[in-house]
Amino acid sequence: MKGSAVSWIFALGFVAACGRSSPPSTAAVTSTVPPSTEPSPIPVEATETSLPTTQSPTDAPQPTPVGLLRLTNDPRLDSYPAWSGDSHRIAWSSDRSGIYEIYAMSADGSNLIQLTEDEGTVLKDDPTWSPDGSQIAFASHSDTTRIYAFDVERAAEQPFNPFEPSSQGFPEPLSNYYVDAFSPSWSPDGRRVALIAHDSNVVRQVFTLDLVSGESVQLTHGSSPAYRPSWSPDGRWIAYTSRVEGNREIYLIAADGSGLTQLTDDPAADDSPSWSPDGQFIVFHSNRTGDSDLYVMRFDGSNVLRLDIGGGENSSPSWSPDGRFIAFVSDRDGNDEIYRMDAPALQP
Repeated sequence: MKGSAVSWIFALGFVAACGRSSPPSTAAVTSTVPPSTEPSPIPVEATETSLPTTQSPTDAPQPTPVGLLRLTNDPRLDSYPAWSGDSHRIAWSSDRSGIYEIYAMSADGSNLIQLTEDEGTVLKDDPTWSPDGSQIAFASHSDTTRIYAFDVERAAEQPFNPFEPSSQGFPEPLSNYYVDAFSPSWSPDGRRVALIAHDSNVVRQVFTLDLVSGESVQLTHGSSPAYRPSWSPDGRWIAYTSRVEGNREIYLIAADGSGLTQLTDDPAADDSPSWSPDGQFIVFHSNRTGDSDLYVMRFDGSNVLRLDIGGGENSSPSWSPDGRFIAFVSDRDGNDEIYRMDAPALQP
């Protein structure tokens, strides 16, 4: 459904008996932040075979949301939007210079600035802000994919180059120099970074890295690769994607490695989880209808609802920390650009 944005309405109900999603009731959508309530802990004894039942949502179309705004406009590809902790800025990756670099802009698309510049590394992606907004960590893909972090203010004056020495020498990566690492996600307390790294069997697993001690802890194990970890706002849980039997589903694991729980169970690919600021909901993208669309579910995997945002392939959602917006990637105008929509008002 294309055209100008119009008002839309919905609210999520609780799960009916047997864990099936019940049809959403209607309520006026506003831009207010959802009430901050602590999510109930997921049982530690939950395992990969102990799964909550989730269902694909109804195919009934939903109106285009209010507040849809295109933030970037360039012939090249823009991807992986990430909000700063104060919700004032968005970082993302783009190849508009011919090489994928990290950029930032204000939440309305203004004040665009390039923050990395390294012609020798053609791909830099997955930016994540430190909670205080002073640093951005990202993945730099070269001979080995490594996680680096840079000072945002300094990079605004001189774009960061991990292979350019300063008076203190070359910048050191946060991740192991000799092990591939991807998709950093900064913890809410700023002390750790969750990331994907190869284990001893060269399988992508979820790790956490203590930024003070340098200690790395492996959270996931097994033969199924993991992708795109995302910390819960209270720092207790990490949502991530794993490809089991060739299909991507979203999982949840406690920050200490306990309580592994599968959240989605659908023949389609589910990917890129991002938490609402109250910790009650997760937005993700999935191709359940054939096209890639955005979906919202409760933090326990129940009440899945499709967010019809007007057509095109839509992916990589990122919920703003103030609860007002969801940034995402869409090709609705023929090219991957960063868009922003008003976040739905959901009943806790």
